[in-house]
Amino acid sequence: MRNMVIIGSGPAGLTAAIYAARANLQPLLIEGKEPGGQLTLTTLVENYPGFADGIMGPQLMEDMRKQAQRFGAEVVNGYVHAVKLTEQPFRVYYGEEEIVAKTVVISTGSSAKLIGLESEMQLMGHGVSTCATCDGFFYRGKEIAVVGGGDSAMEEATFLTKFATRVSVIHRRDALRASKIMQDRAQRNPKIHFIWNTVVEEVLGSRETGVSGLQLKDIKSQQPSRLKVDGLFVAIGHNPNT
Repeated sequence: MRNMVIIGSGPAGLTAAIYAARANLQPLLIEGKEPGGQLTLTTLVENYPGFADGIMGPQLMEDMRKQAQRFGAEVVNGYVHAVKLTEQPFRVYYGEEEIVAKTVVISTGSSAKLIGLESEMQLMGHGVSTCATCDGFFYRGKEIAVVGGGDSAMEEATFLTKFATRVSVIHRRDALRASKIMQDRAQRNPKIHFIWNTVVEEVLGSRETGVSGLQLKDIKSQQPSRLKVDGLFVAIGHNPNT
């Protein structure tokens, strides 16, 4: 029987593993589908304490993994497909194995909803982002776009005006879903421009040069257009990974 099983290997899961290992609980951490979590999709992380010059997202997660292992955490690559929490001890199922554990820590986080374009995935971390606070600084003095119409999109767009010269909010409807206070704040900002009834059909650019623009389509008139931007932030919500 295991003292502790940790599901998920993002910052939360690895932090739990570090503390549990230091407490001599000999935790087992199962990495999941995306070892290292969403930080592995970013490039330079500049808002994590202790790194004055920043650190690459994948490197930060690899360092946290090594730190957990140094204190005795066992880290395995695998995907948990079921858990049984109705009675103790708990049971965790991954691969062909059943693991019995006194404690289960679920730290699977959430994943940003994406538009669903192949070019979007190809340019993720190279001009396409789902985190304004992570990547906004890199767009100082540039023009960018935000996709979405809810509170998250308005918050991202407003935050990004601290850096960008122009933020184009692209929304597939003719009205925002965001709360009134968030709408008012965004609509009063002179740097924010709204593009209504429009969807992104293609992200233009390359991994070498970054995003150069967007191929758009007006869903009412079906008219195509192009928007020149240096970056795209997708803010259409999150799905829990549980």
